[in-house]
Amino acid sequence: MLPDTDGYDVCLRIKSNGATAPIPVIFLSARGEVVDKVRGLSCGAADYITKPFQAAELLARIDAVLGHARNPRAPRLVRSTERAAGERPVVRVAIADPPLATHVGQLLAPRFEIGAPEAPADVVVVEGNAAVPADLNEDLPIVRVTAGRASEDRPDLTPVDGQLARIVDLVVRERRLDSDLEAGAEALIVLASAIASHDRPGQGHGERVAARAVQIGRALGLDDSARMTIRLGALLKDVGNARLPASLLAKQGELTAEERAMLERHPLLGEEILGGFKRLSGLLPIVRHHHERLDGTGYPDGLRAEQIPLEVRIVTVADRFEALLTDRPDRPGVSGTEAIRVLQASVSRGELDAAVVAALATQVRSTGGG
Repeated sequence: MLPDTDGYDVCLRIKSNGATAPIPVIFLSARGEVVDKVRGLSCGAADYITKPFQAAELLARIDAVLGHARNPRAPRLVRSTERAAGERPVVRVAIADPPLATHVGQLLAPRFEIGAPEAPADVVVVEGNAAVPADLNEDLPIVRVTAGRASEDRPDLTPVDGQLARIVDLVVRERRLDSDLEAGAEALIVLASAIASHDRPGQGHGERVAARAVQIGRALGLDDSARMTIRLGALLKDVGNARLPASLLAKQGELTAEERAMLERHPLLGEEILGGFKRLSGLLPIVRHHHERLDGTGYPDGLRAEQIPLEVRIVTVADRFEALLTDRPDRPGVSGTEAIRVLQASVSRGELDAAVVAALATQVRSTGGG
C-alpha cells in the first residue's frame, strides 16, 4: 500500500510529466475486476496483471511491453483472440479422462472448433474440481462439467448432456459482452480524460474524485459492487462535455448566462452518451445527478434529499472536495482542512449529505489534512 496515494495517481503523475511519460507502466494488483483494469489502462498503463501471478508470465509481459515501447504500434481495443464475423469460437477441452473428453468434444463440435492445447481459445472445459491448465489466460471463462447428473449441492457443475453446447455458447456470449463493456468503458474514460485536458486544472480530476469517492464509500460500509459503480461513475460523470464546444470548456473568464446554461446540460448529454450501453445503466444516476443538491437547488432536475441515491451524494462530495484543493484561475486551492470547513458550511445550508461529509472529514484528519 502507498501512503496518502495509490497506484493510479502515481501512474497519472508519471504519464503527465514529459520527462517520465515515455516510461512504460505495468500494474501489479490484487484487484481483478474489469473496472479496475479499465481504470489502470485509462491512466496510461501499458499492462495490468492481477495477483497471484506466475513469474514467467510477468517476465514475458515485461518483455512484450518493452518491445512495444521500442517499436510502437497503433493501439487496439479489440483482443487478439477475437474471431472474425462468422468464424466459430474455439473451445479447449482440458479433461484428463479420454472417454469423457471425446464425448464432450462430440457434443461441442457442431457449434465450436475443438482447439489444440497450445491454440488460443474462447472458453475451456474441465472436469469437476480439476486444476485449470497453468498456461491459460486468467480471464478465460471456464465451464466445469460432470459425467453425472445436475446436483443442488454443486450448481457450478454442468452435466455432460445434450444441453452442454448451448450452455458453453452462453458462456462465450457473456464473455464477449464483458469484452464489449471493457472496451466501451475504456474508450469512454479515455474520451472523458481527453475532454478534461481542455481545462488544465481539471487534468487528473476525475481520477482523484474516483479514488476519493471510493474511500468514502468504503468508510460508509458500501459493498464492492457499489464501490465499483461509484468509481466508474465518477470517472465518467463529465463525459457529456464531449458534446460541448471546446472553446466553452477552455474558457477561463466569467461565463455568460447562455454559456452557463449550455455547460449545465453536460449531465443530460452524458446520460445520452452512456444510454446506448445497457450494461452501464447503473452509472446513469451518478452521471445525470452529480450536480444535484439536497435542498433542491441543483441541476438538471432539482432533486431533493430523498430522491438522490447515496452513491450520487458520495461522488458529489468527493467532486466538490477535490475541486477545492485545486488551483483555479479565479482562486488558489485550499488545504484539506479548509476544504472540509467549506463542505460543512454547505451541509449547514442543506446542500450536502452530513454523513458523507463526516466520513470524508474523518479521512482527512487521519491523513493529516490532505
